[in-house]
Amino acid sequence: MKFIFDFDDVLFYNTKQLKEHMYICLEKVGVSRNIVEPYYTEARKKEFSLKNLISSLVARENIKQINIKDICEEIMNECKNFVNKELLEVIKKIGKENCFLISYGQEKFQQEKIKRTSVASLFSKIIIVQESKKEAVEKICARYKDEEVIFIDDKAHHFKDLDFKKYPNLKTILYDEQGLKKLFSILPQ
Repeated sequence: MKFIFDFDDVLFYNTKQLKEHMYICLEKVGVSRNIVEPYYTEARKKEFSLKNLISSLVARENIKQINIKDICEEIMNECKNFVNKELLEVIKKIGKENCFLISYGQEKFQQEKIKRTSVASLFSKIIIVQESKKEAVEKICARYKDEEVIFIDDKAHHFKDLDFKKYPNLKTILYDEQGLKKLFSILPQ
């Protein structure tokens, strides 16, 4: 059995913790959440980068008191604390040879988050995509066609274009508030 884990909001609490931490850090230097949120919403529509978000914010709002490099470091330095520790323990038990990590986003930013969480060594392959996850997931299914492949993601839209007829070995788990329970239910005992 092979497992493909999404990174953001499955293994790494991006929305609930990193984003909130970013707002707090920016508020500490005098930039209110009301100013940052529209920039964040706009930036998420493109390939997101924390540095680009803050640079854009500083330039457009004519903010002088922020050192972009320092604030980025302050925000990113906490990534190690935003890991889903329960899921991490499950991944360790499953074994590196059976685990793949897939992440959607700006490659450099995603790599930086993954590096700072120290989870890379737990995966046989890390894949960062800027478009659909379909091709990456289906390549793994094709490579391990004689094994069940479980794709775990927190967004159902990543499942809709997958070819389940061509890859009958593919199963999906929507990682919601019951995600860990769902995963446990299919793990070999």
